[in-house]
Amino acid sequence: MNQGESYEINFTIPQGATGPVGPAGTNIARSAYLATFNNGTVGNGLAVPAKGRLPIDREELDISDLITLDTTDETIQFNIEGYYKITFTVNAYVLHKNNVFDKTTDFVSLGFKKAGTDNIYIGTSQFITEEIPVQMVGQGIIAVTNTTDLYELVNLTDQNIYLDSPDLPNISSTSYFTNPLLTIVIEYLGRQGA
Repeated sequence: MNQGESYEINFTIPQGATGPVGPAGTNIARSAYLATFNNGTVGNGLAVPAKGRLPIDREELDISDLITLDTTDETIQFNIEGYYKITFTVNAYVLHKNNVFDKTTDFVSLGFKKAGTDNIYIGTSQFITEEIPVQMVGQGIIAVTNTTDLYELVNLTDQNIYLDSPDLPNISSTSYFTNPLLTIVIEYLGRQGA
């Protein structure tokens, strides 16, 4: 090759067959966000009786129709079979029976379970050494095999528990997201073979 000469190489890569199209909506986050906000609880807070369901008032986000929330019965129904990661946060406490802490009675215990059973899938417990709300978190994974089953978040103690958080007028924001009594985040993880 002489100085100043150049050569050009042209080549092509043949195009293969078009691959399969993925399922619609695969880029959409499959999650739901449920909450109960403090809308001016008074006295000791919002009472939940022994073995009673915790109130779930609002479905804030569920763009993929993942669950059905019944705010009257306080139950959750999953619309798709598969595995779910559940995280709940609750601000709760109990009143001391004798004005002195007793570890056999002064605690809050919560469980996320299939309604009508004692199958606790996700739970948390905490001693309440003072009569003030503490933030409790429960987290776990469940397998939903039947979309007609109902699930509930319940008070597992033998006495009333009280849900309470700072009142909105005492917070330097008007957003009720700053003072939830309860939140539940549900994430769909998929299912085997799908």
